[in-house]
Amino acid sequence: MVDVASIVEDFADLKIKIRFSEGTPNIEAREDKITDVGPIIHTVDGASGAADLVHHRWSCPGQNKRPVYNFRSEAANSRRTVV
Repeated sequence: MVDVASIVEDFADLKIKIRFSEGTPNIEAREDKITDVGPIIHTVDGASGAADLVHHRWSCPGQNKRPVYNFRSEAANSRRTVV
């Protein structure tokens, strides 16, 4: 099991406050596929220096229904980190 406090501390070193809008997660070590749901950290709209840890699908479904997991975007609200 991954200690949630260690994630909060690591991001605090970067001056980013982690929130848990879906409740404190149970993050366990596992081997996931890119289409599985897993813990994702993403920026919070309108909150500088804040991020939210939620459970989402790691990739986005593409136009051809294949997973898209590596894309470039200029939008600031599209940054995500897979934990």
